[in-house]
Amino acid sequence: MEAKGYLEPQTAVMFQRFLRSSYRIPGFLLMSFWRCMLLFRLRKKTQADRHALHQFYLDYIHRVHRLMGIEVIWEGGMPEGPSLLMGNHRSYVDAVLLPSRQPVVFVARSESRNWPIIGWGATALDTIWVNRKDKNSRRETRDQVKQRLQNGYSIAIFPEGTTNKGPEVGPYRPSMFYIAHEGRFPITPVAIEYEDPDIAWVGNTWFIPHAWKQFGKKTIRVRVKFGETFIPDDPEQDRQSMHDWASQETWAMREAFDNAP
Repeated sequence: MEAKGYLEPQTAVMFQRFLRSSYRIPGFLLMSFWRCMLLFRLRKKTQADRHALHQFYLDYIHRVHRLMGIEVIWEGGMPEGPSLLMGNHRSYVDAVLLPSRQPVVFVARSESRNWPIIGWGATALDTIWVNRKDKNSRRETRDQVKQRLQNGYSIAIFPEGTTNKGPEVGPYRPSMFYIAHEGRFPITPVAIEYEDPDIAWVGNTWFIPHAWKQFGKKTIRVRVKFGETFIPDDPEQDRQSMHDWASQETWAMREAFDNAP
């Protein structure tokens, strides 16, 4: 006779994941909306004091990590001063993986600017919006990058331009390397790899079903490695060497995850 109330192991796991997603995703949206509104008020009150904004953002990141079960394994040292944090792009989760000793802003496509909550918060954090169809975009981006660095901000950039499942790293777009070279902006290489490669948001997958599935897992483990900060000398050579470095590191991270007990 079958015992009543007993759930098969697989059914129990699916039920637990459903419960986690049921409180994590609404909790994330509510927390992000509330923080976004506070961020706009804080900017107005403090006249965009970067240290206050940075602490506010770091506190938000830590809360998101706890809520969503994100565990980060750090490798290498964060840059001592403001720099371009340039790394491969795996998932939307990457946006909360690059805290630094300095305030961090992002370079993102202008199409994302009007996204509810995410776009609003990014605008409040002085994100540099790039219109790839605009011929003057490169010059304007260079000027904004220079301004942010001079104001003490580090800048997170994903030169692949889109997410890539990996462990391979997609081609790096050249534009930011030329901008960095022209402005003599310091670059810090970054490599990112997740324990579960399916967290990559690629193809025609809808965001909500993908996020619901991923955030139902008990833990999201990810390795993040910082390379040595340098001043660019040759944009094409730097682009190739950074791509090779990121590819080597993501493969090493993939092996470390696969061989873990």
